[in-house]
Amino acid sequence: MVRFSLCLVILLAGCTSGEKKDRNSSPSPGIIVLAPAEFKSQLSGTSDAVLLDVRKPEEIPEGIISGADNIDFTAPDFTNKIAGLDKNKPYFVYCKSGKRSGDAVLQMKELGFKNLYTLDGGLNNWEDQGLEIVKP
Repeated sequence: MVRFSLCLVILLAGCTSGEKKDRNSSPSPGIIVLAPAEFKSQLSGTSDAVLLDVRKPEEIPEGIISGADNIDFTAPDFTNKIAGLDKNKPYFVYCKSGKRSGDAVLQMKELGFKNLYTLDGGLNNWEDQGLEIVKP
């Protein structure tokens, strides 16, 4: 019984590092996750930046971040569309909640994109922070 308890404690201790997650943490080198205000600031201060909305076309009328281009992450031709983009430009990618944009930047990284930023919490978090969206 003591041996089982000791093993359980060791196993549970190994499940957490005890460190608080950094909001700018990176899921992969070359990918930076930014809080909304940081995303906006970094985007406006980055020359040649591309703002990419990876939501479905039917979500776009709900509002976008001004200047965003849309490439649907769930579309069958997503990989072909992003493969044709300039891999050396900085890309700021968002979706509604952050899940699809996180998956999209991982795929972009695999294709050789160098500078990728994703919006923590997506457009929902952007709006919750009182940042502006526009209706196309």
